Amino acid sequence: MEKSDGNAYLALAVALATWYNGNQTEADYQELCISDAFLPTESSEEKPAVECRAVMLNINLGHNKELMEKCRALWEYAYFVNEVKENLKNGVPIENAVAEARKACIDKDILKEFLEKNSSEVEDVILEEFDREWYEKKVREESQRIGVEEGRNEELSRIAEDEKLREELYREYGL
Repeated sequence: MEKSDGNAYLALAVALATWYNGNQTEADYQELCISDAFLPTESSEEKPAVECRAVMLNINLGHNKELMEKCRALWEYAYFVNEVKENLKNGVPIENAVAEARKACIDKDILKEFLEKNSSEVEDVILEEFDREWYEKKVREESQRIGVEEGRNEELSRIAEDEKLREELYREYGL
């Protein structure tokens, strides 16, 4: 939760992506239920008191092609992860597998700018624990950018459809 002016009760919900890029064969789309992790009860009629569902998308290379076509950065990430996995399958130690994948991707202009600028950070992220605070900050930044863009698009649509509003804006801005 991000504090605002010292008020710890002001917070925005942050949507967390549930992505799968593991090594098991998984469907492109799955709905996961927390109750699937509960121990079975004696009575099959008993329903769990708590249920939580999440959509999990498989982002391994070759999966969710429509999503990958719409988001080049995600496809490039999947490609990079696949390179690391292939190196590991070939017996390359993890540190070298990441370095070799980074070099191969840079040579192919895949995540090139990002990998050149952030090579040590990329290795740290893969080799260490996921930094949730950094991720949440990036999600907030991206959400804000998208919100501003959507707001701008809505205003442009409204102006295009409303002749009186256009005339008012022409007068206001001397056009």
